[in-house]
Amino acid sequence: MTTPAEMTTIKVPTSVRDRLKARAEAQHLTQGEALERLLDEAGDENIQAYITDAMDSWGEALERLA
Repeated sequence: MTTPAEMTTIKVPTSVRDRLKARAEAQHLTQGEALERLLDEAGDENIQAYITDAMDSWGEALERLA
C-alpha cells in the first residue's frame, strides 16, 4: 500500500481528471491504480514518441521559462 509520503499531486486539465475518475469508478479502482494500468498498457515506444514530440514542440518555450 502506498503511504502519503509516497504520493504527489499532478496538474491535468479537468476534462482529463473527469475521464480518469470515470474510468477508475467503472473499473472499481482508485484513480492512481487506473492511471498505473493505463501506463502499463501503453507501449514504451508510444510514451517515448509522445515525450519526443512534446519536447520538440515545447522545448524552446520550456527553455525560456527555465
